[in-house]
Amino acid sequence: MKKQNPLQIILSFLDRHQNAVIHLTALFFLVAGLGYSFYLGNEIRFPDEKQYFKIAQNLAAGNGFSINGIDPTAIFPPVYPLFLALFIKLGTPIFMLRYLNFIALALSVYIIRSILKQEKAQAGAGLSAIFLAGYGVLFYTAGTLYTQTLYTLILLCIVRLVIVRDFDYQKAILLGLLSALIIMIHPTGVFIPPLVVIWLFFPRNYHIIKKGTVAALIAVACISIWSYRNHQTFDRFIPLTSHGGDTLYIGNNPNTSLSCWFNYIYDDYYIEANKLPEIEQNHYYLQKTMEFWIDHTGDAVKLYFVKLLDYFNFRNTLFLPSEFSKLREIIMFVTYYPLLICLILRLLIAVRIPLSRTESLLVSIYLVSALFHSLFLPRIRFRLPYDAVLITHIGIMISLVKQRLINTSTPDDMNVS
Repeated sequence: MKKQNPLQIILSFLDRHQNAVIHLTALFFLVAGLGYSFYLGNEIRFPDEKQYFKIAQNLAAGNGFSINGIDPTAIFPPVYPLFLALFIKLGTPIFMLRYLNFIALALSVYIIRSILKQEKAQAGAGLSAIFLAGYGVLFYTAGTLYTQTLYTLILLCIVRLVIVRDFDYQKAILLGLLSALIIMIHPTGVFIPPLVVIWLFFPRNYHIIKKGTVAALIAVACISIWSYRNHQTFDRFIPLTSHGGDTLYIGNNPNTSLSCWFNYIYDDYYIEANKLPEIEQNHYYLQKTMEFWIDHTGDAVKLYFVKLLDYFNFRNTLFLPSEFSKLREIIMFVTYYPLLICLILRLLIAVRIPLSRTESLLVSIYLVSALFHSLFLPRIRFRLPYDAVLITHIGIMISLVKQRLINTSTPDDMNVS
């Protein structure tokens, strides 16, 4: 009998105990997440968290979508504040609101397994679960009232929905609803639905045109309810949020620096804009960004590629000192770059072993997310849902490695063409 190397032993062990590993990973998120949420208590640490929570409090109290309970706002899309408001209305304390994110992480473990099962790449499910649990920044972010964890769950659900063999009209309707949901959780999700529909269309799946149109109409109809509210409230067309302009400006102005991006608060433009009402501020920032792109096109293009490279950074320069930790940076370095190296290696061998159809979707989502987010200011927090997509892709890659090393499955099982 041929002696197995260490990698073969590990993969064989994970394959034999796949279900146990997955259940233990989900249990880890549920148990450790509860302890961490209880440890953090009811203190809210970061500005965005406070704004989400205040809006949710006012919604639960019947004061409308407002930060101060008096003036309406459109600073965030409505889904996450509404989600929090439902539980606040039921009397849920803040530490349990955090715990909802860990429940979402536990569910994500099973969605990833389902994706890999559909791809006939179950051999990588155990290792993907371990990578997800070991990616500490996901756990850390789940302890905040940020949208990224819920966004991750919905993104994985979209992937699971569209990789089925028979994408019918019922699934198109569901895709439309999930598309509206992900965009209304965080507006940076706008590129996901069109990317998914394009992927469904190729190669020459002409029936997707009608089904994609159905999905698009449903998504637009759902989003239009919020847009109508904004128009009635502010007498201005605000499709998603009044917060995008300032974020765009921070990453696109003559003084943008990735090491000191927060210096924009000392800008004359910022001081002037800060005197304006919320909606006028957003318009002002959009105008200044367009001026920068037009008047400094060369600088803007160079800056874009610098930000594109920085998207794959293991660290960000943060505005609040409380967000900085040397230990956190070390953990991020040793957990993120192995994932990125796996992606690079898979792309390098793609000429010899082409990406499967599902792999092409996962890789496209990850790479297009980099191209899209680099228009703004790259933040690790915004990249996290796509890192979960990358972990899913690595599960398929591991299954391919197992097939090559242990020869327990056929090439057809991997759906490689």
